[in-house]
Amino acid sequence: MAKSKSLVIIIHEEKCTGCRICQLICSSIYKQRFCPAEAFIQINDAYELTPKITFLDDCILCGQCAKHCLYGALELKEVEE
Repeated sequence: MAKSKSLVIIIHEEKCTGCRICQLICSSIYKQRFCPAEAFIQINDAYELTPKITFLDDCILCGQCAKHCLYGALELKEVEE
C-alpha cells in the first residue's frame, strides 16, 4: 500500500526578520487585500528580538507563505503519513 504524502510548514523563528511578506501574501490570496492583520499567519515581534510565528486555525497550510519567505524562516516540507 502506498503511503500518502502531505505538506507541513516548518518554522525557523531565529531566521525571521519580521518583514511580514508571508502575511502580505496570505492576506492578498485569501482576503484580496494587503493587510497583515487579516492573514492566517501572525508575526508577533513586540518586545522580542526573535519574532514569534503562529498560524491561525483557519490556515489551510497552502504553503504560499513559505514559498515567498526570503529569509528561510518558513520551510515547506513533504512528509509521508
